[in-house]
Amino acid sequence: MATSGEGTVSSEQFRMMAELAGLGLRPDELEELKPLYDMYRQYVNLLHSIDFEAEEIGVTFHPDWSPQ
Repeated sequence: MATSGEGTVSSEQFRMMAELAGLGLRPDELEELKPLYDMYRQYVNLLHSIDFEAEEIGVTFHPDWSPQ
């Protein structure tokens, strides 16, 4: 739903994403949160653009693991 690259999503796209996520936000809440979404989206795009090459790691979590 979000556009790739720079820029922001439209208010209608943001409303639809919130709806699909089941957030049930009122129009005033959507209006208040959209600038935050746009700001953090830039940082997320930067993180996704990093190429760690062979340095990438995979992390797993085992909830039944007990340290002894």
